[in-house]
Amino acid sequence: MTPIRSETTGQTGTILVVQLPGAVVDETAVPIREEVVRRLPNADGAAVVLDCRDVYLVNSIGITCLLQIQDHCRRLGAGMALAGVPASIVAFLRQLKLDSRFARYDSVDDAVAAFDRARE
Repeated sequence: MTPIRSETTGQTGTILVVQLPGAVVDETAVPIREEVVRRLPNADGAAVVLDCRDVYLVNSIGITCLLQIQDHCRRLGAGMALAGVPASIVAFLRQLKLDSRFARYDSVDDAVAAFDRARE
């Protein structure tokens, strides 16, 4: 399996951007969650941006993964957003009535800029 790629960015380096694989499913959920837990900066203004531009499939385990990451961020006082979510995945989230549960941005750059502005 391909490792999950991530990097920290933002004005203070406290925003973790995680590039999600094409399929957010049983085989990828644990590595995604572990990447966030391991790499999320423990700092004021920390946030996670999940880069969804390559995502074509999310199953129930993938949805659980997203919700667990969101809960982890909430417990730490960190922000979380989805970026570049394909229309088909937005429609799937809407069917599950989860479309308003996650902050969404058109791009990673937009999400990072929003978190940086919120810190000012």
